[in-house]
Amino acid sequence: MQFNPISYRKKVYRNIFTCSPSQYLLDDICDAEDFDLVDQLIQMTSEIDHHQSQPHRPFQYGIIESDEVLSVFKKEKWGIGRFGDGLTYGVWYAAEDEMTSVYEAAWTAYRLARDNVLLNGEVYTSDRSMFEAKVSSKKAIDLTKEKEIQTSLIDNDYAFCQKIGRQVHQESFDLLRTPSARRKEGVCVPIFSQLCIGKISYKYGLSFHILPSGQIHVSSGNQEMNFTQSADQLHVNLV
Repeated sequence: MQFNPISYRKKVYRNIFTCSPSQYLLDDICDAEDFDLVDQLIQMTSEIDHHQSQPHRPFQYGIIESDEVLSVFKKEKWGIGRFGDGLTYGVWYAAEDEMTSVYEAAWTAYRLARDNVLLNGEVYTSDRSMFEAKVSSKKAIDLTKEKEIQTSLIDNDYAFCQKIGRQVHQESFDLLRTPSARRKEGVCVPIFSQLCIGKISYKYGLSFHILPSGQIHVSSGNQEMNFTQSADQLHVNLV
């Protein structure tokens, strides 16, 4: 495809898997006076920079070069998603409104639940945190206006979107505006360069509870984000 760059300046939203409430895991392995020493060992051996904020981790995992300590993530195929093939770059998935971010993450939680515990009659729970970020770019792409490919952009087969993602990465674009596959009128913002992400701030915690029936319950610190829905409702039909 031929991409025409646009300027983009908005607040976007991303919720990530986390532990809620937070736990300091070093409590389980050493005494408090040894925390600093053990933390230094973690920094030396984990192959990522823990001093960077957690929402930036996808970019660290996506930097794959032969002489980089992060090359181990190539073997793990970290970061496979709608626009990321998991081989050469990371994608920071965000949305232009909070509810779209929640819908997108709820679908991911449902797939994990379906593949792991639902058949056993268990309830799957995922704790997450919502973040707001200021994003600014002079090299963005708006796919919401490309009417002929709208259906392909929300297909559950990611092959078409991953092809676009690779082109975006190769041509050094910062981000995309693309229709949400989970919420009608929602707009997702896959970001390919962390340089366009400005201030990031925490907003609230939320939890997904996936029932064996396929019902998804969302509860959060923002009452407007709370809902119950069946998984089969989380797919947009643009036709």
